[in-house]
Amino acid sequence: DNNQIKEPIAAAFQTGWAFRDRRAVIKSKPMPTVPVRLPVKSRPYDIRIGAGLLGDLGPAVRKSGGKAARTAAVISNKTVFDLYGKAAAGSLRSAGFTVKHFLVGDGERQKSFPSLERIVAFLAENGLQRNDSVVALGGGVVGDLAGFAAAVYLRGVPLVQVPTTLLAQIDSSVGGKTGINLPSGKNLAGAFHQPAMVLIDTETLRTLP
Repeated sequence: DNNQIKEPIAAAFQTGWAFRDRRAVIKSKPMPTVPVRLPVKSRPYDIRIGAGLLGDLGPAVRKSGGKAARTAAVISNKTVFDLYGKAAAGSLRSAGFTVKHFLVGDGERQKSFPSLERIVAFLAENGLQRNDSVVALGGGVVGDLAGFAAAVYLRGVPLVQVPTTLLAQIDSSVGGKTGINLPSGKNLAGAFHQPAMVLIDTETLRTLP
């Protein structure tokens, strides 16, 4: 049968075979290598800074995301959303977006796999597509969580950072740093996912404790 034929052939290739008391030498030529270079897109993005910019959020997201975008998923926490959610959602709706929002709890402990899973599930349940946007409205915890979710959902969807704390405005919202904590350390799981835009409304600093 086939196995009886294959086994001696396999053994011959492993050990070489003899022909009239001479061992055959099996030689193989090295495979040629072909260099392949893929162009990597380096996409700049706007960082808008000013007082009262939250009212321009919708048109700004529309400009950065294009006409095909239909849904904006706002990730925030209750404190920030109570203060600025209405203005942010209203501006997004005025630009033609369907707005969905998801609120995370307060504190660094929210940067965890369970929180990340809940956000990604929320994006899936609301049918976000590759052209739609995730809007991170809040401080560093919200930005890190929403950014990581945007990085892994559908292998990456547009992210808009709207930081509302001083540290988030000058550091965590810029540069594409996203991530969550592990029991063994802070920010040990994450990804670099550059935002499509950063909108910094300095008026949000007035409501900091």
